[in-house]
Amino acid sequence: MAVEAATTTYTDIIVEERSNGVALVRLNRPEKLNAFGGTMNEELTHYLESLNHGDYRVRAIVLTGEGRAFCAGGNVMGFPAADPTRAAATWHPGHPHQQVVHQMRHCDIPIIGAVNGYAVGAGWSLALACDLRIAAEDALFQVAQTKRGIVADAGLSYFLPRVLGSQRALELMFTGRRITAHEAHELGVVLEVVPPELLVSRALEIAEVIAQGPPLSAAAHKRLVYGIEDDDMTRVQELTGLFVGKLFYTEDGREGVRSFVERREPVFAGR
Repeated sequence: MAVEAATTTYTDIIVEERSNGVALVRLNRPEKLNAFGGTMNEELTHYLESLNHGDYRVRAIVLTGEGRAFCAGGNVMGFPAADPTRAAATWHPGHPHQQVVHQMRHCDIPIIGAVNGYAVGAGWSLALACDLRIAAEDALFQVAQTKRGIVADAGLSYFLPRVLGSQRALELMFTGRRITAHEAHELGVVLEVVPPELLVSRALEIAEVIAQGPPLSAAAHKRLVYGIEDDDMTRVQELTGLFVGKLFYTEDGREGVRSFVERREPVFAGR
């Protein structure tokens, strides 16, 4: 039987609230591979905040990307490479790029990430901020910031060591290599890997099971699991902002942006 859906109007996200208590949320900047930008972060934060009022009209969320990517990370073309002060402010925990990750953790509703295509840089952090994750067979994960000469931002340097352990997290941070959906599954980054055409339907199945359960219990479990970590996450993001600000001011930071614009591999000089 078809599930009725109500669509909430946003610009850079698409929200479908279904009659079974499940919301399907799509990041909607496909022409930019759903990279952070536009009003996407603010809209997602606003929507999640709207659910924390105790009515539990939505009891589980599936988050995915329109087009061929989940989220391609930050908008490299807009990186403030010549202004470290503005760069540090951009990566402050209160900035929309950072706030959306905090709001996902503070939202009482379980969030399932349905990762399609690229989940790189800050996009990988967005996936890791979901409570559960499944991936399409074509999903790719990467600490893309390494290729830009900066550090894993938007919470990625916080999430990766906690999911993978410090050694594996550092290996991926040092090398910036991509990992496939199947390696991500082996490492515990995702619960399941499914064919791309089954990704959203499988995520919705899991969400429906959760939505049939007790919402107050689900909210309490999220707070128990994440509550102790909140202060640590804030401190990591504050420190990340300082590092990003300094690294953007270096020759390597500018080279990272130039190489992206020029579509070539960066050559880092250590200056």
